[in-house]
Amino acid sequence: MNLEKFLTKKRDHVVDKWIQSVQETYPAETVKFFRHQRNRFANPLGAAISETMGPLFDELLNENNPQNISSLLDRIIRIRAVQEFEPSSAVAVVFLLKKVIRDELKKDIEKDGLIKVEDLLEFESRIDYCALLAFDVYMKCRETIWGNKLDDFIKRPYVTGGNMRCLSYMLKQEQRQGKVAEDCCNNCGLGEVR
Repeated sequence: MNLEKFLTKKRDHVVDKWIQSVQETYPAETVKFFRHQRNRFANPLGAAISETMGPLFDELLNENNPQNISSLLDRIIRIRAVQEFEPSSAVAVVFLLKKVIRDELKKDIEKDGLIKVEDLLEFESRIDYCALLAFDVYMKCRETIWGNKLDDFIKRPYVTGGNMRCLSYMLKQEQRQGKVAEDCCNNCGLGEVR
């Protein structure tokens, strides 16, 4: 039996295991929430994971189209980028598929020994390529986040450009100058600050 036929036959089981592996990258209470809350509006993250992994697996199994893979990865990786996962943790969801497949193959290889190593290596190369695409998606998401933060910071009323100072800086300068002048007048005995 070749690998693609084997994985097609075990598709639902492999995808379920992959979804569980991805969910387990979150804290234990979040995993419980994922598993018990099926409403996609109450649990948008769980819904995104459940709805994306199957089509992503199919894409890896069949066509391996980079645009389709990137758009599917975007749903998962964008969330992980916003949640500020480390880049390695954000893209690790792709590599979890390797472990799931190896675990499934191990059982059947020990029974039959019919899966070719070359097929497995080729499929794992597809997964590696998918991980590279996931990292690209992650970086684009983080760039967008930081661009939005910078835009928000620049648009605040107390930030100006050129030679002008921000309002909070000017207020602090005035307070310091007033304090220096007050201290000077008190020390030299000339009276109040005008």
